[in-house]
This record gives sequence, C-alpha cells and structure tokens, in this order.
Amino acid sequence: MRAILAGGRAIPCSHGSQVRRTMTVEQYWTKTDDELYALLGAELVGEGIGLSPEDDENHRRFGQEWFSSKHRELQRKICHDERIQPLLGTTGSDRLIDAITVYETLRLIEDASLSTIGMLAVLISRVGLGEFCRNAPRPR
Repeated sequence: MRAILAGGRAIPCSHGSQVRRTMTVEQYWTKTDDELYALLGAELVGEGIGLSPEDDENHRRFGQEWFSSKHRELQRKICHDERIQPLLGTTGSDRLIDAITVYETLRLIEDASLSTIGMLAVLISRVGLGEFCRNAPRPR
C-alpha cells in the first residue's frame, strides 16, 4: 500500500504501482489554469503530458471543455455539502484552503483519480466557491 500526499497529508492508496506521480493540491496551485487544463485533459484521455505543443493544446482544450460540461454535476456534488457550506459566505477566504476542502470533499464522493480530484479542486476554488456554486442544483 502506498501513500499519496494531498492537502499536506498522506492518503493511503491501494493502486500500488499503477499510481503515477501525484501532485499535492499545493503543487497544483502553482500551475496556471492552462497548465491545469492540459494536465486534466491528458489525465482524462489517459496519456501523459504531450510531446508537442499541439498535444498540449489539444489536452488543454479537452480538459477545459470537460470541466465546463461537468459544472452542474460538480455543483450538485459539492455545493450543498456540509464541509463546503461554511466557505460559501466568506469574502476573504483563503482559496488554497478552499481548494483543500473541495479536494477532501470530492475525494470522499467522486470516483476519479486523486490527481483529477486535485486539479478540479484547484480550478473550482480559483473561480471562487461563491461564484462556482451560484444557482447550484440540489443533489439528486
């Protein structure tokens, strides 16, 4: 059993050798949105980061389109969660803390890789939880 760092703490992972080097939320935070979308697209397509600028651009575009298409579904999953609710009304909240909270919330309910969840958490928190969760549909 291996452990993956997320949000500054180790999380056990039973995938063993199948786990690629997973970055922490803090490490994803240092990436630009375009870099995150390219990493997300490559992760979702099941490829490593591209060998050419065209690959990276295709991954970025795919990641961005996928994120946009999943907006409502992600809203349903996180915006009404008891861990997220206290963060919605804050104006000066630390967005990195928001990202870690979103990560911990999605990790418990989303069937996705930890790296995908980490990237989503950072992208969502950069939009701002109040903005991201505006008009969020109730969970089904």
